[in-house]
Amino acid sequence: MNAPFLLTWLAGTLLPLGTLWLVYRLALRGERCFEYNRALLLLAPLLAAALPLLPRPALPLWLNSSAVAVATSKVGVAAVLLPVVQAGPAAAPAAGWSAWEGVGAIYLAGVALGLGRLTWQVGRLWWLARRLPRERRPGYVLAYTGGRLPASSFGRVVFWDETADLPPAEAAAVLAHELAHVQQRHTSDVLWLEAWRAVLWPNPFAHLLLPALRLTHELLADADAAPATGAAAYPTLLARLAARQLGAPAYSPLLQPFTFSFTLTRIAMLQNQNPVRRWKQWLVLPALGGLFFLGSHAALAQIAPMPAEAQQKAQPDDVSRKIRLAERADSLRTGGKYEPGTTQQVNIAYGDKPGQEVVTITRVPIPRPVPQPVTSSGHKVYRYAEQMPQLPGGGGQVAITQAVQSKITYPKAAPGEVLPSGRVFANFTIDTDGTVQDAKIVKGLSPAFDAAVLAAVRQLPRFEPGKQNGQPVAVAFTIPVEFKAKP
Repeated sequence: MNAPFLLTWLAGTLLPLGTLWLVYRLALRGERCFEYNRALLLLAPLLAAALPLLPRPALPLWLNSSAVAVATSKVGVAAVLLPVVQAGPAAAPAAGWSAWEGVGAIYLAGVALGLGRLTWQVGRLWWLARRLPRERRPGYVLAYTGGRLPASSFGRVVFWDETADLPPAEAAAVLAHELAHVQQRHTSDVLWLEAWRAVLWPNPFAHLLLPALRLTHELLADADAAPATGAAAYPTLLARLAARQLGAPAYSPLLQPFTFSFTLTRIAMLQNQNPVRRWKQWLVLPALGGLFFLGSHAALAQIAPMPAEAQQKAQPDDVSRKIRLAERADSLRTGGKYEPGTTQQVNIAYGDKPGQEVVTITRVPIPRPVPQPVTSSGHKVYRYAEQMPQLPGGGGQVAITQAVQSKITYPKAAPGEVLPSGRVFANFTIDTDGTVQDAKIVKGLSPAFDAAVLAAVRQLPRFEPGKQNGQPVAVAFTIPVEFKAKP
């Protein structure tokens, strides 16, 4: 279990799920687009769970206000600088769970408890339906409860309270309401959201979706059943049976009872004949688009460098004008010829008269280009890629740092020796096949500490390789490890 990745993913579901629920609550709850609301509520947890896992497109550097931390080794390899690893005598792997693993275990225990509770509720209703007197009818099963349960439905079973003493017209309306639940498979919707509520139980919005869906189910069933009783008689029947149910024994939350809560809301919606405002249904698209853009903006490790053409276009007009003036003057001086191995340095001085300028051009040597670094297997090394290398369980840079820290063995001091404190910087490359290659010390502390860091890096498992334009590429990393001596 990769606890950091699991909890990071769980935290990433909070914003998208909350946004979708707020769109429903503030814009769509009062509209008569019941089927649309049902689909939105059912898809909300799936979208919220998938959005943090989607690859983020790289943003141009000029769109991002933050910089990517990049370190350059002595051999000229630019690499992503990972977080600092803390190592010391007290940082040796200890028996038992870490704090991350403890929190992850609590989360998984909550998931197991929620799914176990759901399984128990389903089994109890199935056992009850098997014991009650039943009558098979076309498309459903009618189970007589004898007053132990209100008129309700679960799956294809309609629980019928024959002691309710309803007139035939009202009994037909209640039955039509429950049959609407059966025919539209509302029980499957409830089980779907109950399962997601168990998986996302730390997310408060996961617990708000189910009541919203139950209300939507009742509004859908009311829309089917109301014509059987009459537009005026059905709200009266609904209010009277809901009042009769006050103080009655509690029933399973998985049932679809006729006297479900939100009675006043249901009555108000029955009276509402306003047309649906379609523009509200489109609010979901900009909400999801904004969430995806925010996620892309936060993915700093995947930001692509700004192209040279874009940098030139982004320069102020004054700078561009000076460059053009310098090139024109230099062309006049040299007859259009440039001295090989040099480049021009532009200096512009302004005279006393308005618009008077003196252009001075100085030739400076062009430094030799640094050769493109490659791995020992001959692959070009990138300092960052569109999709950065990941450990098998994900978790980003934090997971890599923790993996190195878990494998570091603090060197033992010889008798009378005092071990120093300081940082060791190691550079390594994740090759196109995901293996760790070319691990080396960029800045050492002592032979023992340097060897401990290299041994930890070389024990890293095979990564999921980085990708650029969909193709696997080699990516370099630099990891600082801070060793602290005993206090």
